[in-house]
Amino acid sequence: MSMFSPRFSVITVCLNAAATIERSLDSVLSQSCPASEYIVVDGGSTDGTREIIERYRPHLTHVVFEPDEGIYDAFNKGLARATGNVLGILNADDLYAPWALETVAEACREHPEAGVFYGKLAVVDEARHRWTVYPVGDHGRLFSHMSIAHPATFVARSVYDRCGFFDPSFRVSGDWDLMLRFLRSGVCFQPVDRVLTAFRNSGVSSAYSQRLLRENRRIYKKSLPSLSAWGAILKMHLKCWGRSWIEKLGVSELYARYRDGRLLCAESSGSFEGSFDKLWDVLSRQLQNF
Repeated sequence: MSMFSPRFSVITVCLNAAATIERSLDSVLSQSCPASEYIVVDGGSTDGTREIIERYRPHLTHVVFEPDEGIYDAFNKGLARATGNVLGILNADDLYAPWALETVAEACREHPEAGVFYGKLAVVDEARHRWTVYPVGDHGRLFSHMSIAHPATFVARSVYDRCGFFDPSFRVSGDWDLMLRFLRSGVCFQPVDRVLTAFRNSGVSSAYSQRLLRENRRIYKKSLPSLSAWGAILKMHLKCWGRSWIEKLGVSELYARYRDGRLLCAESSGSFEGSFDKLWDVLSRQLQNF
């Protein structure tokens, strides 16, 4: 696969994201290495999101306003319209770092054999008023959990052509399912050791919902031998049970700090006051070397 001249297509999907989408759009349009095309898919917003998108329409390659069957169906609509040879997906409440596309372009030129490039996240927990940068991740652990950051992942168009798009029957774990499909198909993954995306830790897949448990069980049964699958499912349910007791005992903050520092080996973290936008203005300058 020749990737020496990356042409980026970026896709943002949204539904009632008026409070956040403008900053997300700006983060893509102000990249130091501009995207070749920017595609926005709106699933039928009624809160003013559509009007914001219309203001940006002159800067957008494709705009889709129509109902969808969930977030992965919306992703697929964007992917089907993309013509670049490297594709990124940015949610409507997340932001690309100013250097994101330039950094991935450099990785593409240095590693033309790779089909998936994944970087680090600056995770912003607005409920706790804390931000954290975690290590880049390890795609070798994808069989146990979603071990790379999908909001900071870029995929070659040729990989989608060979392996297919998201399975729209998923609602929360479809990104993990797709990355596993790529891995099982022999796609080369390349880590990028730099913060590419700011991620708001408020999504539906960040907590143990019953739907998440069902979808993860489905992935384990499909991806692992029977005995290993049941072992992984048991471990997942034990973690869910443990998390519920942590919440009941009122020690969630203590556990979160222990998890970040000892289990996930956070590289940098801090507290903040005020809005996410003001925080990111500061962090995007501080994190240029992370």
